[in-house]
This record gives sequence, structure tokens and C-alpha cells, in this order.
Amino acid sequence: MNKIKDFFYNKNDIIIVLIILIAAGLIIYTRISAIMDYPETLAQQNAKAQQTTQASESKETTAAASSESSAAETVEITISDSDDSVAVATKLYQAGLVSSDTEFQSYISNMGKESSLKSGTFQIPKGSTDEQILNIIAN
Repeated sequence: MNKIKDFFYNKNDIIIVLIILIAAGLIIYTRISAIMDYPETLAQQNAKAQQTTQASESKETTAAASSESSAAETVEITISDSDDSVAVATKLYQAGLVSSDTEFQSYISNMGKESSLKSGTFQIPKGSTDEQILNIIAN
């Protein structure tokens, strides 16, 4: 019995290494098909990612081109001294710069800019936000 005990005691490092090698061999043996398919899977994933990137770049280019073209288009609005916020909102709505004259008039009121509206002729880019429009026509 001592001989067996001494053998394991003296050779335990070698035995542990052998057990690890056998476990690694079994794992590789059972997963060899997945290991061999990995380069093809990786190539498919890269191709899909590249297609997604190209599609998003195409969308960004289209969006940038449309924003540049809309930024280049401006609408001229003339506001007289006698125009109040309702009249200004109506003119902006008729010019197609705001979606609703009543909503824009409410926006002017909420921002407290009713008395800050300037008179004159203004160049307002199409697609401007309500905030941008108000900044252009108010002090």
C-alpha cells in the first residue's frame, strides 16, 4: 500500500497534467466541427456587419444631402410693426414653416416673447425648429 501511496505522491504533478491533457483532448474532439466552421462563421459576421455599416452610411449621406438642400431653401417673411403674435404665427403657418399657427402662437406666449417680436423681412430656412424661428424673429 505504501508503494502505491508513494507513487501517487511522487508523480501527482505528472498525473494532474495528464488529466488536464485528456480533458482538453476530449473537449477539442467533441467540438472539432464548431472549431473548423469558425472561420466561415466569422467571415459571414464580418460581411453582415459591413453591409450594416454601408447601409447606415448611405442613410447618413441621404439625410445630410436632404438637410443641406432644405437648409439652402429659405422662405422670406415680412413682419410689420402692427403684427401681433397671432398674425406672425399665421404668416409662418401660411409660409409652411410651422405645422400649426395656434401651436406656434402658444409657443411664443409660453416663451414670453410676444413683446420681443421684431418687424422687418426675415430669411427663415425651411425645416427650422420653432426655437430657431423664434430666435430669428425675436430680440
